[in-house]
Amino acid sequence: MSFLPPKSALTGLTLVLTACVVGPVLAATASPQVIRSQTPISESEIVAAHQFGQTLSIAEWLGPMAPVALSPFFGITCLSGLSLFGGGWIAQGNPLIGGHSPLHNPAVFWTFLSLTILTSVPRLTKVSKPFAQAVDQMEAWSGIITMLVLKVMISSSSDVAEVTVPVAQMGLISMSSDAVLMLAAAINIFVINAVKFFFEVLIWLTPIPFLDAVFECCNKAICAALMVLYAWSPAAAATLNCCLFFVAMLIFGWAYRREIFFRTMLFDALRAALNPPKPDGTLVVFPVAAVGPIKARSKCTFRPTADGWTLTYEPWFRRAVSVAVPATSCLEIRSGFLSNQVTMTEPKAELTFSRLFNASLPELAAGLKVSLSHDPAANRAIKSEFA
Repeated sequence: MSFLPPKSALTGLTLVLTACVVGPVLAATASPQVIRSQTPISESEIVAAHQFGQTLSIAEWLGPMAPVALSPFFGITCLSGLSLFGGGWIAQGNPLIGGHSPLHNPAVFWTFLSLTILTSVPRLTKVSKPFAQAVDQMEAWSGIITMLVLKVMISSSSDVAEVTVPVAQMGLISMSSDAVLMLAAAINIFVINAVKFFFEVLIWLTPIPFLDAVFECCNKAICAALMVLYAWSPAAAATLNCCLFFVAMLIFGWAYRREIFFRTMLFDALRAALNPPKPDGTLVVFPVAAVGPIKARSKCTFRPTADGWTLTYEPWFRRAVSVAVPATSCLEIRSGFLSNQVTMTEPKAELTFSRLFNASLPELAAGLKVSLSHDPAANRAIKSEFA
């Protein structure tokens, strides 16, 4: 049985790990059904209570998203620790870290602490860090799913009568305030975590001993400090979170393209070591520099055509962009230590691709109708491969 593609494997592993993470939370919070008040409540009182709760929930909900994005498992561990051991100095009335929070359980705390240690120790050395980076996105999505489950559980346990107030409506689609806050939290964690991952890879490529351990310790210290600020003042934490999110958004597009590039190189290296697939006539590549309208390090598909080759970039919400490479262009495949490269002369460009097909490079070159370089001098240093 062949190895799963990266997206399928990541999705499966994420669901399994998330089940292991959220499971203790669900078990720990199982409690008898709350008896709701039978006293009639006027419509004005319901709206007033909903608006008041919504105002509080914005700060209480978005405040911890930045530290959770920086270190998902450790951030949730801190939230559980604050709920268990925070005492009277934390902000009163916060349902996320209060005495009735789903996180207020020792089993939850020790589960997330174990996951924190399991995912943090490999990041301390350059030898083991690639394995930790390969599962970093799985940790991020597990953190997102766990936080969303917590939001649903806390909202469903409210003593206020259930009222759905649409706050955003686009055509036939309407969204409640809870849905908007959950979407904002998911985007918040995703954006900040992506930028953090990019800088982690840069640290890993820097040939300075112990720098990875220093970066990881600083990341955990910042996460803990932000959680302390959140416990003291959710409003201040939410304001700082918005500032960090704004800064991350300024470089998100540039950093995210390189994040996809780094992750593809790491995942494909692992896949090639386990069960390398055979070439199928197409190749996933990443331009080193911009090629026409296609930006540098965009994930593209490279395939031969009747009159040359085609380089295609398919964004999520826009039409695909293609660049034609004429048959007169001279193409060559060069191998490297952690990645390979297709060089072309018309247009002059370099396309980086992973080591997924290194066991069958001649077949890959024949399928793409390009030549294969056997010159050892063409090999590049690691830093130049990831530039």
